Amino acid sequence: MRNSPIAPFVFILATLTLLLAVPVGGDVAAADDRPMLTKVEKKDLPIEVEVSGMFQAEDKERIAVEPEEYSGELIIKQIVDEGTAVEEGDQLLEFELDNLKKAITEAQNEVDDANVKLQKARAELGTLKIDQDVALQRVNKELELARLAVEGEEKTVAYKKEEKETEIRRRENQFRDQQVNFEQLKKLYDSRELHTDTEAILVEREAKRLEEAQFDLKKLYRDFEHFKKYELNVELEKKKLELIEKQGAKKKEELKFSADLAEKEAGVRKAQRELDKTDEKVSDLEKDRDSLKVLAPRSGIVFYGTIGGDDLFSDVVIFSGSNIRQNLRIGGRVRTHETLLTVASMEKLSVEMKVLENDIQHMKEGLSITLRPDAFPDLEIKGQIDKVDQIASRGGFLSSVKEFKVKASYSKTYPQLRAGMNCRVVVHADSVPDAIQVPVLAVFEEEGKYFCYLDEAGKPSKRQVSLGATNGRAVQISEGLRPGDDVYLYDPYRE
Repeated sequence: MRNSPIAPFVFILATLTLLLAVPVGGDVAAADDRPMLTKVEKKDLPIEVEVSGMFQAEDKERIAVEPEEYSGELIIKQIVDEGTAVEEGDQLLEFELDNLKKAITEAQNEVDDANVKLQKARAELGTLKIDQDVALQRVNKELELARLAVEGEEKTVAYKKEEKETEIRRRENQFRDQQVNFEQLKKLYDSRELHTDTEAILVEREAKRLEEAQFDLKKLYRDFEHFKKYELNVELEKKKLELIEKQGAKKKEELKFSADLAEKEAGVRKAQRELDKTDEKVSDLEKDRDSLKVLAPRSGIVFYGTIGGDDLFSDVVIFSGSNIRQNLRIGGRVRTHETLLTVASMEKLSVEMKVLENDIQHMKEGLSITLRPDAFPDLEIKGQIDKVDQIASRGGFLSSVKEFKVKASYSKTYPQLRAGMNCRVVVHADSVPDAIQVPVLAVFEEEGKYFCYLDEAGKPSKRQVSLGATNGRAVQISEGLRPGDDVYLYDPYRE
């Protein structure tokens, strides 16, 4: 922020801090080891922000026991000590297998049960198919018999009808013959002048016989019509109805058999799936048994639990993982799918900072930084900011303070550094060129205004000033002072 004053509240905070550093009621000038005056300078004013940071392992791999099937408790049989340097393939953890062996035995029992159910389902399916075949053959035979009965009855009806019609034709011929005979007899009788009594009786008898034959023929007509309407097709229709019933019975039987077959086949498939599932469970448990000997996936240093990183609450790993750490011992009980160990390389470390929202304005990717590890205060490391989070998180569960994560890196290798070490980070945020500046100890605030005390011929003179940028140690004076002026580092009017 070149040539631009920082927010006033930052200066107020800095000034109040400096005022509090002056002993109340004391005489600063009386302290022989503290300078009384300082020169107003004109030079570049570096804007720096100092924050705390922690070294993080970039090249690391977390180790959790993640079996395919087993999810019970694990009892540690062997574990490597924390801080041990390991090579890829070294054994880190080994567990007791009693619980897992018990789980495998139970799963094998489930396989046996599932196999019995499958065999039973297949037997039921086979029995059903046999029953269906027999029943369908019976239904088909009954249907065929019903068809034959219809065909036979149709022929019987035709025969009966033909017999009736033949009898009618015979009677008709007989009646016609009788008519002809009667007509001939009557002609002979009419052609003679004298008739005997015998001949008269004969004619009369033939007339009656003809009349009776005509009556019988009419009756035969009526009986035939009655037969055709009420008797001829009765048995045939009964047979046809029986045939329809048999056809319906066959369809019903086929539908029922189809549903039963689908149910039994579904039962077989279900039993097969259960068997496959239990087989897979046994297979997975056997694989889990082989995987419970945990080997180092890479070379590095062994840490118990996690060592920070991308966890949402990585700053509370110590107490959140305390139960895990207590159980990381021979005989300790741990759960699957939780991070037990971390193998990390110390060759490449990064630095993670938590920056308050008041200072985040100074954090930009690419800015240079200076690191000083707390364990090695004389070691100065140059680096740069790589990433600035855009979303803040709370400083703790019960805190309302907002913090932003800032990540930085450095290029050289320092074997003495370890992940988890704290450090002080100075971020070289900006620089104000040719800034007229004084130490912040020389600036005083009164009723919202800022003042410096100049030394004029050995006497103090109060001068109002306007402030610009500050880095916490020096502050820019935009108005009120000139380079070379002597200013007091304390309030000379204070008793």
